[in-house]
Amino acid sequence: MNGGAFSSSRPAGLLLMGVLFLALVVLVAAPVGTLVYTSLLSGAPFSGQTGLTFTLDHYRALLSGDLAEATMNTLIVSLGGAVIAMAIGCSMAWLAARTDAPCKSLIHLAGVMPLFVSLLVAAVTWSLLGSGRSGYLNLIFDYIGLPIRLQMQSLSGITFIHGLYYTPYPFIFLYSALTLVNPDMEEAAAVHGGTLQRNLRRITFPLVKPALIGAFLLIVVLMAEDFPVPQILGAPVGIETLSISIYKLMTVVPSQPNQAAAVSIALTALVCVLVYVQRRALSGRDYRTLTGKGAQVRPIRLGAWRWPAFGFVALYAFIAVGLPMLALLQGALRSNLFIVDAAALFDPAQMSLKHLHEAITSPTVRQGLLNSLIAGGLTALIGSVFFFVLAYVVNRSTLPGRRALEYLAMTPIAVPALVMGLGILWTWVRMPLPVYGTLAILVIAFLTRFLPQGYRAVSSSIQQVHDDLESAAMVAGATRQGAIRTITLPLVRGGVVASAFLMIVLGVRELTASLFLYTTDTRVLSIVIYEAYVNGYWAQVASISLIYTVLLVALTLIGRRWLRAQL
Repeated sequence: MNGGAFSSSRPAGLLLMGVLFLALVVLVAAPVGTLVYTSLLSGAPFSGQTGLTFTLDHYRALLSGDLAEATMNTLIVSLGGAVIAMAIGCSMAWLAARTDAPCKSLIHLAGVMPLFVSLLVAAVTWSLLGSGRSGYLNLIFDYIGLPIRLQMQSLSGITFIHGLYYTPYPFIFLYSALTLVNPDMEEAAAVHGGTLQRNLRRITFPLVKPALIGAFLLIVVLMAEDFPVPQILGAPVGIETLSISIYKLMTVVPSQPNQAAAVSIALTALVCVLVYVQRRALSGRDYRTLTGKGAQVRPIRLGAWRWPAFGFVALYAFIAVGLPMLALLQGALRSNLFIVDAAALFDPAQMSLKHLHEAITSPTVRQGLLNSLIAGGLTALIGSVFFFVLAYVVNRSTLPGRRALEYLAMTPIAVPALVMGLGILWTWVRMPLPVYGTLAILVIAFLTRFLPQGYRAVSSSIQQVHDDLESAAMVAGATRQGAIRTITLPLVRGGVVASAFLMIVLGVRELTASLFLYTTDTRVLSIVIYEAYVNGYWAQVASISLIYTVLLVALTLIGRRWLRAQL
C-alpha cells in the first residue's frame, strides 16, 4: 500500500519497524542466543569466573546413559501420546463435521473443553485416581471385584494423560479442514461401491493431510516440552524426560547451567527437525478441493451407530473432565486422606470443608491468585497492543523486513517453555533493569511464550479486512492513524479481544515458563500448587487445584463469546 505513516518511504514507519525489531530481539532472539552461548562455554556464564573457553563437551555428554534414556522416554511419551490424541481428536472432528451424530454442540464442547484444564491439575488428579492401592479408581475396582489396577505413575500413565489432554488440538485442526472438503469425491466413490471405511482411508483423511500432519507434529512438540505431567507422574518413580533433566540440572547443588543449556538446545533442535519434516512431507502436493463451484456438505448417516458414537464422545468427556473434577472434590473435601475402602469414598461423615477453607483463607494462595491475575492481565493488556501493531505492520505496510518480523514472532513455537524460561532468566539477570524478582519478568516470559498464539489471533482478523476500506477513508481525507482508529480497529475488535482473553487464560494456567523466574513474593497460583505437591500436602494441593480450576472455567466462560471464534 502506498502512502501513509507506514510506507517504506516515511521515517515514522522505519522508526516503528526499528522499535518492533528491537522488541522481538529482546523478547525472542536474546534468550535463545544466550542459551546457545551458555551451552558452548566451559563454565557458568555471567558469574565473574575467569578463563572460560568454548567447548563441545556439554553436547558430547548428551550421549551419556542418563540423558540418552531421558531422550528415549521423551520420544515414547510424545509419540505414544500423539497417537492417542490423534485417534480421539480426529474421530470427534469427523463426527462433528461430516456426520449426523446427535447433540453436535455437545461434541464441540467436549472437543475443546480439556484445552482449558491445567496439565498440572490433570496430573495431580490422575495421581489421586490411579496411583497405588489408595488410588480412588483402584479402590472401586477392588470393591466390585474387577482385576484391574491402574498405575498412572509410569511411562504408560504419562502417555495416556498426554493423549487425553492434547486431544483438542487435532480436533480443532481437523474440524476446520473437514468442513472444507468437497463431498463430491466421497459421493463418487460411494456410487462405485466404496465402503465408508475405505472412503475415509483413501479419500477423506488423505485430503486433509496438511491438517493431520500439522496437528500431529504440534502435539508431539508440546508433549516433548511438557514438564508438569512427567514431573508429577514420572519423577517419583525415577522416570525422566528431557524437560525434567533440564530442571534437575538447574536445581541440583551445584547447578550445571552449561549442561542444562546444551540439553535445551538439543530439545529445540528436535522441534526444528519436526517442523522441517512437516514442510518436506507437504511440499509439491496440492490439497485444494474447494473451488468456485458450490458444494453442499451432506452429513453422512451413521444409522444405528449414531448414539454409540455420541456415547464415545460422552465417555471421553467424562474421563478427561468428569473424573478429575470428582477426584478434586474428594481430595479437597475429605477430612482424612487415608481411605480404607471404596465405601469410605462416599461416607458423608468423612467429609469436611476444613481444607478448602484453609486454602481460601491462606495468604499464600490469595497472593498467588492475585499474582496470577495481575501477570495474566498485564500480559493480555500489553500483548493486545503489541500484537495488533505487529500484525498490522506485517499485513498492511510496505516496510522492508516485515516478513522477518513474522518469522521472529513465530520462533517461540519451536522453543520449549522451560528452555525459553531459562534463556529469559540469563538474559534479564545480567541487564541493568531491575526486572528479576518482580512480576515484570513473568509478564515478559508470558508475552514471549504466547507470542505466536496472540500474533496469529490478531493477524487472522486483520487479513479478513480488505485494505480498500482504509484506502477509501484516506482518499476522503483521513490520515492513516484515523483510518485505523475508525475503521480497522472496530472491525478487528473481536480478534483483539479474543487474543486478550486467550493471553489471560494461558497466562493463569502456565507453570513451566515460570519455574526459573519466580521468587517468594512473585509466586503465581500454579507455582503455589506445585510447591504444595513437592512438600507432600495433598489436601492442600487438591483444594488449591479446585480453586484454580474454577478460576480457569470462569475466565473461559467470561471470554467464550470471543474465544469461540478462535477455537
